[in-house]
Amino acid sequence: MFMAIRAGQALGVKVAGVAGLVALLGFVMLMPFGVGGETNLASCPAGDAGRGGEPVPDSTARVRQVAFAKIIDSVAVTRGLPGQATLVALMTALQESQLDNIAYGDRDSVGLFQQRPSAGWGTVEQIMDPVYATEAFFGGSRPPTPPGLVDINGWPAMTYTEAAQAVQVSAFPDAYAKQEQRARDIAAEAGINLDRSGDPYAGRAGPKPAGTTGVPLTLDQCDDGGGLIDGKPINGVWPPQEATVSDPTGTGGMVTQRTAAWVAQARAALSSPPMSCWDAHAWNPTSDHPKGRACDVFVGGDARRSAPMRAKGDSIANWTIQTAAKTGVRYVIWYGKIWSARTGQWKPYNGGGVYDPTDATGGHYDHVHVSLY
Repeated sequence: MFMAIRAGQALGVKVAGVAGLVALLGFVMLMPFGVGGETNLASCPAGDAGRGGEPVPDSTARVRQVAFAKIIDSVAVTRGLPGQATLVALMTALQESQLDNIAYGDRDSVGLFQQRPSAGWGTVEQIMDPVYATEAFFGGSRPPTPPGLVDINGWPAMTYTEAAQAVQVSAFPDAYAKQEQRARDIAAEAGINLDRSGDPYAGRAGPKPAGTTGVPLTLDQCDDGGGLIDGKPINGVWPPQEATVSDPTGTGGMVTQRTAAWVAQARAALSSPPMSCWDAHAWNPTSDHPKGRACDVFVGGDARRSAPMRAKGDSIANWTIQTAAKTGVRYVIWYGKIWSARTGQWKPYNGGGVYDPTDATGGHYDHVHVSLY
């Protein structure tokens, strides 16, 4: 599915039914306005008010945006969804239609979320009902059949842009990220509480994933505290290595020569912190641990509850980053964030669809993960 915009760019979409709240827009003209077309990764800090080159909406357009935001949030509140669901929906609608109920789009896309009748989201008349369109975006037990937000397993553990993309299946999957600040500004103007808790799977048909109900998330919120450093991308050539060396941390497994060398240097520089490298990781076979290319360095507990532990983890992560060009470090995960040698920057860690990023271990608040090439 693709996005409807004046520039002809396209993004995709959803739909399901319900009525009411349209009275909020009884005074509103459906006057569309255009958007640009960059794509960007979801990374901190977001900071801007949308994509570069977008026209600033006039006061009349802003009134419409606020009114539609209230409708979207009213549907979420009625369902019992958390504020994060509203934020994902607002970011999506801003990217797809500039949060306007437009009657045109790429191919047959229409409405707030640019949902397509030909893709099974309902009739044009249904999709042009903002309540119906919002219910469709959130998904659940009622028609139409394509999955909405509550139908996506693990969406609360995704970044907002990933959650939006899971519903929209867009040709520009990273574009939603840059709408976050605009969505927050509009929500504030509309009096919407984006921090409220709720059931992220409210209205879903069938069983809900365990361990995520009612947990408010702040995965895309940058933590400006602490002492983590960024840097420039590291351009190096690191030939693949096989795990042929006994793990020096005593796990009984095998690691690469590069990993073993990193352990020796880390022990010397960091006063031999407790660490573990090889692990079978049967629950996550794609992990670098069973490949002998990763180590976990432990800080002694949940650093969210201990300033000294936080400082210790920051120190470990910073040393690892500062020496990455010489040791072959590929990425670091610590304190709810992931640093990549490819970008040289930190961004929020979403658990990769495997871990709960709000958990002390899943979010890497009790250890620093280091992966090497």
